[in-house]
Amino acid sequence: MIADSARFVKRSLYGRIAPHGIRGGSWFALRVLWLEDGISQRELAKRLGVMEPWALEMVRSMERDGLVMRTRDEADRRRLKLTLTEKARSLEPKMMNIASAVNRLMLEGLTESEEVLLKLLLKKVRERLAADTEVRGELDEDSV
Repeated sequence: MIADSARFVKRSLYGRIAPHGIRGGSWFALRVLWLEDGISQRELAKRLGVMEPWALEMVRSMERDGLVMRTRDEADRRRLKLTLTEKARSLEPKMMNIASAVNRLMLEGLTESEEVLLKLLLKKVRERLAADTEVRGELDEDSV
């Protein structure tokens, strides 16, 4: 049910952001970068819970779409920072309004207590799976 619901949430959101030139995968990266512009690709992958090669492809796509630039970190020249373009920054208010509308639609018909309970339970599920992913990642790295 969670995966099925997530698929429909994404379809609803992606259908609304696509006319603005935002691809589905880019949405999640933009959300992170709107909060913390200038992080590295590795940091972005970690925050999104994805593998670095997937993040690289997403960043390349976002560069082609004019949403991010990769620039050298002045403090550590080996590190590439992801910096939002003016285009990406200007899209934030509209995209966040769209996301809010999808969230309202998603929760429509729930009582306040049902909404609180749903969020609490989903948070527990996410935390459990995130912990499992971290443990498995550490075991995989140690066994190499």
